[in-house]
Amino acid sequence: RSAVRMTRIAIVAVCYNTYTVLGRFAESLRTALDAAPSVDFDLVVMDTSTGPRDDAVLARIHDLLPRSRYMKVDNVGYFPAFKIGFDTLSGGADYDYVAISNVDLEVAPTFFSQLAALRLPEAEKVGIVAPAILSKTRNNDSNPKTLVRPTRLGLQKNLFLFRHLWLLRWYQRLSALKARTFPKMPGGILMYAPHGSFIIFTKYFFTHGGSVDYPLFLYGEEDFVGEQCRRIGATVKYQPEMKVYDQDHASTGQEKLAFLASHHVRSLEYIVRTYHADDAI
Repeated sequence: RSAVRMTRIAIVAVCYNTYTVLGRFAESLRTALDAAPSVDFDLVVMDTSTGPRDDAVLARIHDLLPRSRYMKVDNVGYFPAFKIGFDTLSGGADYDYVAISNVDLEVAPTFFSQLAALRLPEAEKVGIVAPAILSKTRNNDSNPKTLVRPTRLGLQKNLFLFRHLWLLRWYQRLSALKARTFPKMPGGILMYAPHGSFIIFTKYFFTHGGSVDYPLFLYGEEDFVGEQCRRIGATVKYQPEMKVYDQDHASTGQEKLAFLASHHVRSLEYIVRTYHADDAI
């Protein structure tokens, strides 16, 4: 009998003051791995928490996933922490898939078996796989996040919104009144950018020069990876058979609006300056 080909997958999970959900995240990974014997898996937990460490949770994760690694770092931000964790891996090209994840999520029991079974046509040049990210409270899928590349004008409108908190609060209240269900998109469609809470990078992304070196603390990472794929000629593909369940902003939801808005402004300014400077208004 020929040997079963192992699918190498790594997840770098960023934990910011969310130890209670980190344990549930790890348990969901263990359950999904038990159903996927052909998956060779590495987990790197990047702890950017500002509070005390929960050693009981970390011991539980090690019991569940003995090959998991833990790193305590300063609160450098979401993607910068991912980059530090990613650099401890032997290189993205050595894996079939490398994902960045929040920990206020749980993967479905079929997550790894579905990912291992995924066959991506070479002609599609898929650099990122966007799973279904299903909200337990809002009855919708966060993917596809952004179907088409935003315009400079659209980004500048968002900048104006985040610079004026009274307007932002009014807009948020208005959005909350709208219908909470969204039309489902067909699997396999291509998009500009995935939702940032769980992004799966393919081997193609790394072997063709894609970068995960995004310098900002928070927000804008979705546009950044969309632009990386655009630069290297890769695509972002929606594959909803991979399901992730969202606990709805367990880490950022506790932060003050003014703090979050200030980081939105910085990230939008960076994206406009870096990728849209030559766009027609």
